[in-house]
Amino acid sequence: MHINTNLKQRVFLVTLLLVLILTGCGTTSDKVIPDEVGEAFKQTGFETEIPFATPEILRAHESNLNKEYEIGPGDKIQIDFWGRDALSGGHTVGPFGKITLPMLGEFNIGGLTRVQAIDDMTRLYQSFYDNPILTVKITQYLNNKVYVLGRVTNPGVIHFEGNGSLLEALSLSGGLPTRDKTIFLSKCSIIRGNDQIIWVDLVQLLQKGNLKLNVKLRNNDIIHIPESTDAAVFVMGEVKNPGSYQIQTSGLSLLDAINLAGGATENGNVNEIRLVRNMEEGNVMVVDLMDFVEKGDYTKNALLKDDDIIFVPQRGIAKFNYYLRQVDPLLRTFISGAILKSSFFDSGD
Repeated sequence: MHINTNLKQRVFLVTLLLVLILTGCGTTSDKVIPDEVGEAFKQTGFETEIPFATPEILRAHESNLNKEYEIGPGDKIQIDFWGRDALSGGHTVGPFGKITLPMLGEFNIGGLTRVQAIDDMTRLYQSFYDNPILTVKITQYLNNKVYVLGRVTNPGVIHFEGNGSLLEALSLSGGLPTRDKTIFLSKCSIIRGNDQIIWVDLVQLLQKGNLKLNVKLRNNDIIHIPESTDAAVFVMGEVKNPGSYQIQTSGLSLLDAINLAGGATENGNVNEIRLVRNMEEGNVMVVDLMDFVEKGDYTKNALLKDDDIIFVPQRGIAKFNYYLRQVDPLLRTFISGAILKSSFFDSGD
């Protein structure tokens, strides 16, 4: 008798959830790193040296930014028709990027620039009027936003009218607090999407005034500013909440980190999770969560170190390098040239 594939997947996900819950209930003192994990993945103390992005890398990071503002959810706009006041009025863009227009009904304005919106509306209204003339004005910008987290006075969402910069985001979030003179803020990470992380040297930017490091930001970027005493890991790829997660003094295991990130998505390949440590040396460990579930084998449930990267690849992709090809070649240095050459990323052919 054949068991439905979807049923198998659901059973596995439920079982994995139970494993994550059970492992989260144990005390951290029970987390011992077995010898089988290997020297590179043993917890020997937090390392804080990271590869900061150069100005050249930052310019490459900015190369795919939109030059004009794209209208999106939450934006308030004013549409004025010349000679037809009944069609004019204000609108708030809905959560799915749509507004309701007289005679046209729902109009998908999300993702359009102001000029593109005018062109599309003009073309559609030509079915009803000869030579319609209209203008679109953005009265309040609420779609273009970044998230500033960590050691700032007012962490949260920052809205920009255009492409904001790192310095603008730090200023609008209240600046950097100085509660303790023994604690200094030396770095920040910018997380873009599911698979891009970039580190910026705040000492060079803020104390030495190197404005070449004032990188431009994109909608939905996440800026995380740790203290010098903080240690964090990054959980990326096919997880529900990709981002930076702090290592507490009690420690954090690989399963803990995946659990904090909400677990793998339905598209996640839990058989080939990558744990990347010390990018310059290219230390990579492939972890199969099925070993945890089916065999009770926790030998690869390593305690994590500062700047470790956990990557859950997409199911059905044969090579991890597939993701790197989606990124500008210069940006691949975020993952490291040494890792690009690593045979650990090849899972066949």
